[in-house]
Amino acid sequence: MQPKPNIFLKFIPLIGGILIISTGLLALNFYSKSKNNGYSSASIKIKQSPINLENFCQQYQTIGKNLQLWNQESLSEDEVLVKTQAYPNLPFSLDAVALPNIKDKARKAKVPVLMYHDILPTKEVFFDVTPEELEADFELMKSKGVTPISLDQLIIHLRTGSPLPEKPVLLTFDDGYGGHYEYVYPLLKRYKYPAAFSVYTKNMGINTGRSHITWEQLKIMVEDPLVTIAGHSKTHPPDLTKLSDEELNQEVVESKQILEKKLGKSIRYFTYPTGKNDERVRKIVEEAGYIAALAMDDADEKFAGESENLLAIERFGQSRLEELVDRASGGEVVNCWEQN
Repeated sequence: MQPKPNIFLKFIPLIGGILIISTGLLALNFYSKSKNNGYSSASIKIKQSPINLENFCQQYQTIGKNLQLWNQESLSEDEVLVKTQAYPNLPFSLDAVALPNIKDKARKAKVPVLMYHDILPTKEVFFDVTPEELEADFELMKSKGVTPISLDQLIIHLRTGSPLPEKPVLLTFDDGYGGHYEYVYPLLKRYKYPAAFSVYTKNMGINTGRSHITWEQLKIMVEDPLVTIAGHSKTHPPDLTKLSDEELNQEVVESKQILEKKLGKSIRYFTYPTGKNDERVRKIVEEAGYIAALAMDDADEKFAGESENLLAIERFGQSRLEELVDRASGGEVVNCWEQN
């Protein structure tokens, strides 16, 4: 009696053919995606080995001005790694000045950093803004060709001198009010505008006559690339310069630790309550691990590049938006930089 043939053996050629075809289709799909995204196999290797600006410009005609940070770690290094909208999978490096200095080339730009506070339907103090007024501000920026940038983009610019879009502006919202989640955040998503929110931790989720953002709401916002969260102390003291070193440590260091523990994100920026700071305060902010800090001097408002250094970036009150949009500029075009 002859043994029955193994049925499985009949299917080996068929299975082999299927595997060969599948492998070929995967390779073709990968090649197609690479080609459509505008980068070759050589540039894919560059992903692990960033190239400098000069070499980048030799390979690509334009890289645009709207740079994005490649990774957080490099923001404080001697070379900052960035990517572009045109080549999001291709990092390249820019030489940066030592922290907390500002590169001379960046001082030629005029980047207004606008400071907002509470957004609510009925104003209670003169610097409150209604949701309708905020949307009107957004419409004004849109009509004037203004490009809101992120805080990361501003720091890249200030450290490396890389140009920004023609009319850049940084939007900041202080104190962590409930209106920031209820009114501001939906508008940011609709207009696709980035912004920085400075939060002090004591009043999270508490109504003190004004509502404050909750931890749950902040966790939602921090996951959005449009949003940057900055430390703003624990209790929002009126003047950090009047505190002892121990008190400063609690306000500056412990607030950073609380935010990072609650949000699971690195907090790289600080905003001085009421804008007040001095050399001692800035030193503690730097030692706490912040890369930069936002200040405010009502008597001497300045563009970001006119600030003393990254630990005292000056701002304008939001009421000056209309006059500032026509003065804003992103700096001179150098090397192979061109507008997207």
